[in-house]
Amino acid sequence: MKKHKNLKFVPSHYAQCIDKYEIDLTDDCSVQCCYCSLKNKGNQQADIDGIPLDIKEKGIYLSPNSDPFSKTARDAAHEVLARFLLEGVPFLIITKNQIPLETIDLLAKYPSQVYVQISISRLDDSLNSYIEPGAASAHNRLETIGELIAAGLRVTPILMPLFPVLDDTPECLSAIVDACAKVGAKYLKAAYAIIDSNDTVQVQKTMKHPLLKKSLAHMTEDVKIHVGGGITVPKPQRMKLYRQLTEIYADHGINFQSCPILDPAVLNAGNVPICATYRKKNKR
Repeated sequence: MKKHKNLKFVPSHYAQCIDKYEIDLTDDCSVQCCYCSLKNKGNQQADIDGIPLDIKEKGIYLSPNSDPFSKTARDAAHEVLARFLLEGVPFLIITKNQIPLETIDLLAKYPSQVYVQISISRLDDSLNSYIEPGAASAHNRLETIGELIAAGLRVTPILMPLFPVLDDTPECLSAIVDACAKVGAKYLKAAYAIIDSNDTVQVQKTMKHPLLKKSLAHMTEDVKIHVGGGITVPKPQRMKLYRQLTEIYADHGINFQSCPILDPAVLNAGNVPICATYRKKNKR
């Protein structure tokens, strides 16, 4: 690795499900999603410091608080992956950006060590460019999903965060699921947006867009999730979404499972599919 500050391995904040060491390649995040408080420029870091002895056993989560394939991070991401994959370390990768073909070729050499999640909530890029200004277009994210699947890698599109009224209509849900199915996806997750009502930047940016302002009016329940919380749509509407997606996914030959880390209410819902990894780890 070159230049810049040291990268720190942090014990997982999501040990109930993702019991890996977390590592972020930038200071905060350059994607600047309107629903997130991490809005700095994302200055690149590079040198690795204090590698845990059990890193090969637990693996690496890349990255919980930033995007490893933003313009400022993608080179460092490739270097980190090249180094630790060679040493047998497993990776969970989450991104809203395109993964360069060079990196996909690298990942394809270690299919058993890699699991990728691509966040994509809608096909409308006029909304995407406001909600997630530093993310790739919907087309490019779908292209990456298809390339990863063609390379024999495990990949899950995650429909999150969904905004009520904008993203959860039957037409929008069917369109995004159909698009994911066409590039080969067999498993999807989904969750509604959560806005921190105490974060004035989040609230102001959401209120500034007329469609998001309309959406925010439907977010009336204050919830706590595994890390953080805020306001989102009421529980009955969330459970309705999960049941609706279960049916839509089934029509496309895709499996749906909800995420208790993002919505703990599903644990007591009874008729909502729950993430298999969570069930196994928590013996549910």
